[in-house]
Amino acid sequence: MCHRLTAAFITGLALWGGAAQAQVRLIEAGIVCPRISVGELVEAPGTEAGVLRRIREGLVFDLNARTVPTMDHLGFGFRTGLKDGAEAQEVTVAVTHPPMGPREIEREEWTTTLWPGESNMNLFTFEEDYEKVPGPWTFSIEQAGRTLVSVTFEVTRDSGQGAVEQACFRFMS
Repeated sequence: MCHRLTAAFITGLALWGGAAQAQVRLIEAGIVCPRISVGELVEAPGTEAGVLRRIREGLVFDLNARTVPTMDHLGFGFRTGLKDGAEAQEVTVAVTHPPMGPREIEREEWTTTLWPGESNMNLFTFEEDYEKVPGPWTFSIEQAGRTLVSVTFEVTRDSGQGAVEQACFRFMS
């Protein structure tokens, strides 16, 4: 099955006001050790695969790094939230990367709502060989065509693999 972007969503009625300016903050970014992605698939026509996987809340970053080796089932991305006092905001999550997949797309996007007091984690997980494209990958939160938060990772064939292996497999003998 083609997969790609993995994202956690908070559901409910949107409370945001159209004129309100988003007050988004970066909470953390990094790498999630290889694991099989589990969760409901939801339509996402702005992605190469056309779907996202809704992941469980509580997933944590195992490594605070921006160099990402192309390892099977390795995930990377960012967690964002609203600044104190901000109302709910509908935003666009975008991931730009070198040309990928049969259509050689360079930008994938979907919308989500950021809720007060909640965080929103967005990841890309390498599940297919065509996804493992070296180069700069940027995750961003946008609203009305304006970038509010962005984080860039460098995806590589080999660099960073030692640090990931140490963080993810240190308890294996």
